[in-house]
Amino acid sequence: MSNPMNDQIIKDSPILSLSQLCIASLIGSALILGTGSAWAGGGGHGHKHDPQSKMERMSKKLALTQEQQNNILPILQSKHEKMEALHNQMKEVRENAMSQVEAQLTPEQLEKFKKAREEREMKRKEYKEKHGKSKGHKKDKHGKDDHHD
Repeated sequence: MSNPMNDQIIKDSPILSLSQLCIASLIGSALILGTGSAWAGGGGHGHKHDPQSKMERMSKKLALTQEQQNNILPILQSKHEKMEALHNQMKEVRENAMSQVEAQLTPEQLEKFKKAREEREMKRKEYKEKHGKSKGHKKDKHGKDDHHD
């Protein structure tokens, strides 16, 4: 049975809050990656994701007229710009949240926290290398990974 006092202690626990934040971050990252691949139209398998390349693929697949292409390209460009802005906002929110979390930790906890983050980053890089995620992945005209079209 549930004890209201224990429930409140657990609810206010900074460890649980950190756990919740980590879980939310993981879910958010998965959603971002999944959504980016879905929007890409190619599942992230080496296709360019800039609006012009997307237009060329759509035009070939759908036999778009020039008028349709002229009407659709600005839509794709607007979407691309908005997605880039959202991506940057999400990155800023994530970094801000992590800074706030780090400020709440003791030096020993902070060391463990940073080590765990480094280990996750290494696993992520190993996964990318193993699964060829970066093969054919292009950079946009600004030198950034263009993975969210």
